Amino acid sequence: MKPGSTLYADGTGRYAYVNAGFSWPAFFLGPLWAVAKRRWWWLLPMLCLDLALSAGSELATGHEFDATLLLVAGAQLAYLMARGWYGNRWLEASLRRQGYVRVLPGVPSWPA
Repeated sequence: MKPGSTLYADGTGRYAYVNAGFSWPAFFLGPLWAVAKRRWWWLLPMLCLDLALSAGSELATGHEFDATLLLVAGAQLAYLMARGWYGNRWLEASLRRQGYVRVLPGVPSWPA
């Protein structure tokens, strides 16, 4: 296991591995990352935000609003960075809500 990474397990013997730090897959792939990680509650907001930012970009480009285009580009960059910064945190919180617990090396998670 990499330093700073966390292993989670649930009561049925399923495991999930969460890296620490910036999530490059969430940054680059967004909604596809949500599908790959089976985080369905994150898929819809990501798709909606991607669609809204894309529509804003097309609208600003079509009407040649330079200031609006710059604003939309800044919003897209901020959204990409937020996905990267918070992607692993979102995954970790989602796993905890589903009943996963952190597995520490050498410490049993459930009574035998």
